[in-house]
Amino acid sequence: MNIEQEQFLNDTLIMAGFNPKEDDFEILKEDMRAILDEYIELNLYKSLNDEEKAEYDKSRKEDLNLKFFEDRLSNFDAILAELYTNWQKEYLENFND
Repeated sequence: MNIEQEQFLNDTLIMAGFNPKEDDFEILKEDMRAILDEYIELNLYKSLNDEEKAEYDKSRKEDLNLKFFEDRLSNFDAILAELYTNWQKEYLENFND
């Protein structure tokens, strides 16, 4: 379990108006986590060159492997932070519509 991601998901749910005392955050986070991981994976994948994409496709496992991207993208932390921010903004916009 990624502690930072857990906190991010908790914060996002609170920003969306959920109440940790009334709503089942664990179930909500399980649903969100899969969507977030897929969003991050797809967008990090876009940052790879063709050779790296082929390598990733061969090594692809069930779980998101951030280490693969971290080893290949020099600005990985900045990209990841931006992806989290963009995803949260999108989630909240969609949620409030």
